Amino acid sequence: MKLSTIGRGLALGACASLALSGCVAGSNAGQSDSSATGDVTIGLTYIPNVQFAPVYVADAQGLYNDAGVTATVRHHGSDEGLLTALLAGQEDVVIASGDEAAVAASQGLDIVSIGQYYASYPGTVIVPADSPIVTLADLKGKTIGIPGEYGSSYYATLAAIKAGGLQTSDVTISSIGYTQQAALAAGQVDAVVGFTNNDAVQMRLSGLDIREIPLDDGSTPLVAASIITTRDWARTHPQQARAVVSATASAMNAIAENPQVALDATAQWDTTLTDETSLSAANAVLAATVPLWLGDDARADGVQDLATWSSMVSFLSSIGVLEGDVDPSAIVTNEYADAGAEASSQS
Repeated sequence: MKLSTIGRGLALGACASLALSGCVAGSNAGQSDSSATGDVTIGLTYIPNVQFAPVYVADAQGLYNDAGVTATVRHHGSDEGLLTALLAGQEDVVIASGDEAAVAASQGLDIVSIGQYYASYPGTVIVPADSPIVTLADLKGKTIGIPGEYGSSYYATLAAIKAGGLQTSDVTISSIGYTQQAALAAGQVDAVVGFTNNDAVQMRLSGLDIREIPLDDGSTPLVAASIITTRDWARTHPQQARAVVSATASAMNAIAENPQVALDATAQWDTTLTDETSLSAANAVLAATVPLWLGDDARADGVQDLATWSSMVSFLSSIGVLEGDVDPSAIVTNEYADAGAEASSQS
């Protein structure tokens, strides 16, 4: 399985194709070593990108230090599994999509989400601007291009089909690798499924005239980027867990107030941000990403929607991607998020 929400032209923009199948199951060796010092290693996918700006900003502005921890930001190696370092104790938390974390948990891995990273789901159906496809129901009889039948893009595709009142037999799902833009431009597919803050942005920047048909965010049974760790680490490092969630959320709010701080912090990691073109592209991605970080009240607090997590587990089970039973209450908790906002997320 591959991570498709945050890393690819994350420029992944969300998804550098990191396989969960490469994860080490079981060991949490080394994670408890940070309990006395307050050190925390935060894992990110291997391509530095402005979508990770909250972590960069929290680090650069000392927000993690202010919260009582010393953070080390670590980008994965290109041949490293998404959760490998976490489960091996080389990382303490990782930014990863909730849907893929649930699948990992179904494989018996010790996974729990302790904080919200994206408040809304970025999956979207993308069609040419002049396409006759206007609603998700219009996908009937059409060919939908996706990287492959794995990961967040695939789950989003199945969710879009369901939201349109269709069955998978009503459409043709074509695995085209990460060639959505070229395939759509050449008319090889009728639609592609991607991410509104990455694929759609990149297509528009390239001059491709497109239109988005968003998944119904209010009912989409999927959870995007989240702050993931192991239950063992969270249980033994509650103060560090709370610090990571609160400081990352604070950085999101700081970015919303002054987007330039995100570009400045990201430039310390993304060495491609050296000219007007690359900075303009990063600005476009950032503009599309900020709303994803913020909740309905336009403010990030790290609190997760537990009902959506429950719906997601049911949905992933219904499409047959879970390898075992998953108890939603075991893989997500608001214990380490803003206590004052927790009650509203459970109502």
